[in-house]
Amino acid sequence: MGMRDQSWCASCGAGMLYTEDENVTCYRCDQEEYNKIETKSSKFLEYMKIHKVSLEQDLSEMSDKMDSLDPNCKEFGDLDFEYNNLSGQIIATSHLLSVAEGIIKE
Repeated sequence: MGMRDQSWCASCGAGMLYTEDENVTCYRCDQEEYNKIETKSSKFLEYMKIHKVSLEQDLSEMSDKMDSLDPNCKEFGDLDFEYNNLSGQIIATSHLLSVAEGIIKE
């Protein structure tokens, strides 16, 4: 058995068929890395969902405040700007969530 008959996993050191790639990892380590990425993706999606709910709650509270104000006062104008800002954030977050969920379902 020569030097070129076997390689070692760069992550765990397990023996495997020879390859010239010194950074190659074995199947087990590849699967573990894939599972870590999948778990992190799920956590990030859950964070985005919670963030969207939080934005919607803020928008609802802001709408209630605006209902009690005179539309001609300065505070109403400031809140109107923030209301539109939050609405845009909700739209963007919804879009990113739908794209991410679509990718995961593929």
